[in-house]
Amino acid sequence: MQKIWLGIFGAMFLIPEILWSPVVDFYYQLSQTGKSGGTHSLRDNFLQNSDNLGYLKLVIFIEFVGLLLFIIFSIRNRKDVHIINYALIVPFIVILLLVAFALYFAMTFSINIM
Repeated sequence: MQKIWLGIFGAMFLIPEILWSPVVDFYYQLSQTGKSGGTHSLRDNFLQNSDNLGYLKLVIFIEFVGLLLFIIFSIRNRKDVHIINYALIVPFIVILLLVAFALYFAMTFSINIM
């Protein structure tokens, strides 16, 4: 049963990232800010429209929750403790930190006036 939840939480991160790539596009545009000229997106999608910032926040939040729960369930699912198991978890934690920064950036520096 835990492996089913592990798959569901993994899909919560992978499906939006494959369809729209909001986090990858965020870091791609962030890397272009130092260059002259405007920033260009990696892939055009509806989340980049200024009217859809609420959807962008929702998608990045779903990715964050899915990846966080994926890491928690994968740690809980491991019975034996080996260095290899932790070496598999470390990249997911790095990705979680990158998604968390993108989520923080999207939530705090949005154009919306509430």
